[in-house]
Amino acid sequence: MENLIQLFVRGFKGNTTTIDIHKDAQIKDLFRKLEDKTGLKPGAYQMVYVSKTIDFEQHKDKHLTEFHLENHSNLFMVLRLHGGSKELDDCVELTDLPDMITWDDDKDGKRAKMPCGHAIGPESLTSYCHSLLDTGRYRFLCPWVDPANAGVGCPAEWDFVIVRRLAVLTDAEKREFERKISENYLRRAVNIQECPGCRSFCQRRSGRDRRMICPVCSETDKGRLFEFCWYCLNKWRTPGTTKCGNDICSGKDPRIAILAAAKVKTIVGVPDVPGRRACIKCGMIIEHVTACKHMKCVCDQEFCFICLKPKNDRGNWQCGSYREPCAVAPRQTEVPGE
Repeated sequence: MENLIQLFVRGFKGNTTTIDIHKDAQIKDLFRKLEDKTGLKPGAYQMVYVSKTIDFEQHKDKHLTEFHLENHSNLFMVLRLHGGSKELDDCVELTDLPDMITWDDDKDGKRAKMPCGHAIGPESLTSYCHSLLDTGRYRFLCPWVDPANAGVGCPAEWDFVIVRRLAVLTDAEKREFERKISENYLRRAVNIQECPGCRSFCQRRSGRDRRMICPVCSETDKGRLFEFCWYCLNKWRTPGTTKCGNDICSGKDPRIAILAAAKVKTIVGVPDVPGRRACIKCGMIIEHVTACKHMKCVCDQEFCFICLKPKNDRGNWQCGSYREPCAVAPRQTEVPGE
């Protein structure tokens, strides 16, 4: 029994399923246990743990430990929807450097040395990460700023596993962090919506589809298809696939509005750069906070936030080094990856 862990999986209709599983089990074992309890086939959904997506086909032979799943971790199930009117297809290193936030340099209370080399105390780390989550963020970026030049920061991103350990989170704090990271990631990062009927998280199988079918609601409604508009999240009211029939619907991807409303800022001395960009591969909305112009999306695509150019075939940046000015690409009016 000591090798068993308990996982909490938020499924559909707001229900949470408890799974008891061996700590060294594979991802396919977790999906099979969920199928036994929910009746859902593994290919019908993905799972999200903090800011990592777990896909059955892609990750089935990986182990739970590779995603750092441990006892009482919280996961979220995300439905993969078909379009309507179509065939259903770890040791802590301590340092006496001052805390980068409070500047506490008490020699009797040493700080943790983060992977990027900067120092922070557990209380400061917890408070800082709390503040990020409360504003809808899901990534933990190092807050260090050069005292001699406020425009120079640290580009490092801290994995939740590191934060969880170095912030010395209680079980309650860990659960809260996992929930907020996952929810923020789902709502802001990967174009996932909540079904207006059952409130299940879901995503489109095809980025071109607008008229969506929810299998959970359809099953509940005696087999009648429950269809809704992906953009306005209201019930689909027309026989077509391009106009939903709701007066309040703009007919546009809501991410377009986010890109259009983004304020401009100066990055590495280049003015008038939109503060939010869509990843040039998957379309995820990314906000520039501080530091250099080069970005790496969670889909592993690297690109320049200013000119939107990726690396060339030789792995070199087309626009120069991370602090070299380049030409500003126009504000994006379409979402890539659709």
